[in-house]
Amino acid sequence: MAEKKEVYLGYTTDKALTPWYVEWLAALEQERIMKSVCTSCKAEYLPPRQHCQKCLSVTEFADFTETEAKLVSYVIVDFAPESLSSKAPYVVAIGEFPSGLRLTAHITNLMSLPEVGMALKLGFDRVDDKKVTYRWLV
Repeated sequence: MAEKKEVYLGYTTDKALTPWYVEWLAALEQERIMKSVCTSCKAEYLPPRQHCQKCLSVTEFADFTETEAKLVSYVIVDFAPESLSSKAPYVVAIGEFPSGLRLTAHITNLMSLPEVGMALKLGFDRVDDKKVTYRWLV
Protein backbone atom coordinates (compact mmCIF):
# COMPACT_ATOMS: atom_id res chain seq x y z
CA MET A 1 0.00 0.00 0.00
CA ALA A 2 1.33 3.43 -0.93
CA GLU A 3 2.10 5.78 1.93
CA LYS A 4 -0.01 8.88 2.41
CA LYS A 5 1.53 12.13 1.15
CA GLU A 6 0.58 15.62 2.26
CA VAL A 7 0.56 18.34 -0.38
CA TYR A 8 -1.57 21.28 -1.58
CA LEU A 9 -1.32 24.01 1.02
CA GLY A 10 -0.66 21.42 3.71
CA TYR A 11 -3.88 19.42 3.32
CA THR A 12 -3.75 15.63 3.48
CA THR A 13 -4.66 13.84 0.29
CA ASP A 14 -5.87 10.28 -0.11
CA LYS A 15 -5.74 10.37 -3.91
CA ALA A 16 -4.66 7.22 -5.64
CA LEU A 17 -0.99 7.55 -6.45
CA THR A 18 -1.22 7.18 -10.22
CA PRO A 19 2.03 7.45 -12.23
CA TRP A 20 0.94 10.96 -13.32
CA TYR A 21 0.39 12.08 -9.73
CA VAL A 22 3.62 10.45 -8.53
CA GLU A 23 5.56 12.45 -11.12
CA TRP A 24 4.01 15.69 -9.86
CA LEU A 25 4.78 14.75 -6.23
CA ALA A 26 8.39 13.91 -7.12
CA ALA A 27 8.88 17.38 -8.58
CA LEU A 28 7.22 19.00 -5.58
CA GLU A 29 9.51 17.09 -3.23
CA GLN A 30 12.43 18.68 -5.12
CA GLU A 31 10.81 22.09 -4.59
CA ARG A 32 9.81 22.38 -8.25
CA ILE A 33 6.39 23.23 -9.62
CA MET A 34 5.26 21.50 -12.80
CA LYS A 35 2.63 22.79 -15.18
CA SER A 36 0.82 20.66 -17.71
CA VAL A 37 0.64 21.37 -21.43
CA CYS A 38 -1.98 19.88 -23.75
CA THR A 39 -0.47 17.65 -26.42
CA SER A 40 -3.06 18.87 -28.97
CA CYS A 41 -4.01 22.50 -28.44
CA LYS A 42 -1.00 23.48 -26.25
CA ALA A 43 -3.18 24.96 -23.45
CA GLU A 44 -1.23 25.28 -20.19
CA TYR A 45 -2.51 24.49 -16.70
CA LEU A 46 -1.26 25.37 -13.25
CA PRO A 47 -1.79 23.46 -11.06
CA PRO A 48 -1.45 20.74 -13.68
CA ARG A 49 -4.35 18.70 -15.02
CA GLN A 50 -4.09 15.25 -16.48
CA HIS A 51 -6.50 16.09 -19.32
CA CYS A 52 -7.06 19.32 -21.22
CA GLN A 53 -10.14 21.23 -20.15
CA LYS A 54 -10.61 22.62 -23.67
CA CYS A 55 -10.18 19.59 -25.96
CA LEU A 56 -9.98 16.67 -23.47
CA SER A 57 -6.62 15.51 -24.83
CA VAL A 58 -3.90 14.15 -22.56
CA THR A 59 -1.43 16.66 -21.15
CA GLU A 60 2.29 16.38 -20.49
CA PHE A 61 4.31 17.86 -17.65
CA ALA A 62 6.65 20.78 -18.26
CA ASP A 63 8.86 22.65 -15.83
CA PHE A 64 7.37 25.85 -14.52
CA THR A 65 10.19 28.30 -13.83
CA GLU A 66 8.35 31.52 -13.01
CA THR A 67 8.59 32.57 -9.37
CA GLU A 68 7.35 36.18 -9.40
CA ALA A 69 3.63 36.95 -9.47
CA LYS A 70 1.08 39.65 -8.66
CA LEU A 71 -1.71 39.24 -6.12
CA VAL A 72 -5.09 39.13 -7.92
CA SER A 73 -7.35 37.96 -5.09
CA TYR A 74 -7.20 36.81 -1.49
CA VAL A 75 -9.30 35.76 1.48
CA ILE A 76 -8.51 35.99 5.18
CA VAL A 77 -9.57 32.76 6.86
CA ASP A 78 -10.65 33.33 10.45
CA PHE A 79 -12.54 30.07 11.00
CA ALA A 80 -10.25 27.36 9.67
CA PRO A 81 -10.85 23.64 9.29
CA GLU A 82 -9.59 21.61 12.24
CA SER A 83 -6.36 20.65 10.44
CA LEU A 84 -5.41 24.34 10.10
CA SER A 85 -7.08 25.82 13.16
CA SER A 86 -3.72 26.50 14.86
CA LYS A 87 -2.73 28.76 11.94
CA ALA A 88 -5.91 30.89 11.88
CA PRO A 89 -6.26 33.61 10.89
CA TYR A 90 -4.33 33.08 7.67
CA VAL A 91 -4.40 34.39 4.12
CA VAL A 92 -5.06 32.28 1.03
CA ALA A 93 -4.16 34.15 -2.15
CA ILE A 94 -4.30 33.76 -5.90
CA GLY A 95 -1.19 34.99 -7.65
CA GLU A 96 -0.93 35.57 -11.39
CA PHE A 97 2.39 34.98 -13.13
CA PRO A 98 3.50 37.06 -16.15
CA SER A 99 2.49 34.12 -18.38
CA GLY A 100 -1.11 34.51 -17.17
CA LEU A 101 -1.13 31.25 -15.21
CA ARG A 102 -2.48 31.49 -11.67
CA LEU A 103 -1.72 29.59 -8.48
CA THR A 104 -3.47 29.52 -5.10
CA ALA A 105 -1.36 29.31 -1.93
CA HIS A 106 -1.05 30.72 1.57
CA ILE A 107 0.81 33.99 2.14
CA THR A 108 3.00 33.21 5.13
CA ASN A 109 5.06 36.31 5.92
CA LEU A 110 2.64 39.24 5.84
CA MET A 111 3.44 42.26 7.99
CA SER A 112 0.26 44.17 7.02
CA LEU A 113 -2.96 43.55 5.13
CA PRO A 114 -2.46 42.29 1.57
CA GLU A 115 -3.23 44.56 -1.37
CA VAL A 116 -4.36 43.46 -4.82
CA GLY A 117 -1.48 44.07 -7.23
CA MET A 118 1.28 43.55 -4.67
CA ALA A 119 4.31 41.47 -5.67
CA LEU A 120 4.46 37.81 -4.60
CA LYS A 121 7.28 35.30 -4.75
CA LEU A 122 6.78 31.53 -4.82
CA GLY A 123 8.39 29.65 -1.94
CA PHE A 124 8.35 26.15 -0.43
CA ASP A 125 8.09 24.67 3.06
CA ARG A 126 9.33 21.20 3.94
CA VAL A 127 7.64 20.34 7.21
CA ASP A 128 8.89 16.74 7.27
CA ASP A 129 9.61 13.94 4.78
CA LYS A 130 5.88 13.50 4.10
CA LYS A 131 4.74 17.11 3.90
CA VAL A 132 5.83 19.64 1.27
CA THR A 133 3.90 22.84 0.71
CA TYR A 134 4.27 25.79 -1.58
CA ARG A 135 3.46 29.32 -0.46
CA TRP A 136 3.56 32.96 -1.38
CA LEU A 137 6.11 35.31 0.11
CA VAL A 138 5.84 39.11 0.03
